[in-house]
Amino acid sequence: MRILSNPHTHTSFSDGKCAPEEVVRRAIELGFRSIGISDHSVQPFDTHFTIPAERETEYRRTIRALNETFRDSIRVYASVEFDSFAGVADRSEYDYLLMSAHYVERDGAHALVDSPPNREKLFRLRDEAFSGDGIALALRFYEMLSEAALRVRPDIMGHFDTVKRFNREGLLYDEASPKLRRAQLDALECVYESGALLEINTGGLARGYVDEPYPSRGLWRRWRELGGRAILGSDSHHPDTLNFGFDMMRDWLIEEGFSSVVELGGQNEPLFVERALR
Repeated sequence: MRILSNPHTHTSFSDGKCAPEEVVRRAIELGFRSIGISDHSVQPFDTHFTIPAERETEYRRTIRALNETFRDSIRVYASVEFDSFAGVADRSEYDYLLMSAHYVERDGAHALVDSPPNREKLFRLRDEAFSGDGIALALRFYEMLSEAALRVRPDIMGHFDTVKRFNREGLLYDEASPKLRRAQLDALECVYESGALLEINTGGLARGYVDEPYPSRGLWRRWRELGGRAILGSDSHHPDTLNFGFDMMRDWLIEEGFSSVVELGGQNEPLFVERALR
C-alpha cells in the first residue's frame, strides 16, 4: 500500500520554496490522488513565515483555482496550518484545519520552539521564565497544546512533539523524565478528545532537524490504544519532499499495530478516507 496524499504542504505564500502550482504538478507526478496546501495561517507577530494578511484571499482563490485546473488529475484542498498560540483563520473558509504548536509562553514572554534563527531566545526563555528548568518549559508546551486542542478542535494535530526540535543530547530538557512522559500522554488524550487526527510528520527528518518523526514512535502505540487515527504528512517546504519517508512510516505503523491510515480523499471521495495498510 502506498500513501498517495499529503495534508501538510507549504508554498511560497508562506515559508515554502515554490509556487502552489509547482507543488501540485509534483504531486501529480508522484501519482497522488489528493494534496492539501496548508500554508501558515495569518498571525499578528513573527509574520516572516506566515501568509500575509493582505494575501489571504488571494491564497484561497489560488488554491481553489488549481483544484479546478487539475480536477481530472488530482483533488487539491485549501487549508492552513493554524498556530495554536497565535493563529488567525476563519475555518469556514477552508476545507480542513491543521493545527500545530510552534510556541511556548509564560507570563507574557514567548518563544518559537522550532526556529533556528530564534534558538537562543528559546533557551533564554527557559532560563529566565522557567528558572532554567527545561522540564517545566516542556510541560508548559504540552499544557498549551492540550488547551488549544480542546478549544479549537482541529481536524488534524500537526507535529505533536515539536518542542524536541533543539533537544538533541538533552540540551533543553531531560527526555527520560517521567513527568515529561506523563504530560505527553495527557496531551495525547486531549488531542483524542478533541476529535483530531494525529499527524505522523516526517518534516523534521526530511530537513535533518531530528532523528525521528513527530511524534516520537514511542507515543504511537498509546495513540492506537486510545482508538486514535493517524494521517501521514511530510510538512513539505519543497516539492521534492512531498512523500518523504512515507514508505518507512507505513511499515512502522504496521509494526505498531495499526491496520489503517487516513488520507485526504480523492475526486468523488469524502474529505478523509481510511485506507488499509496492507
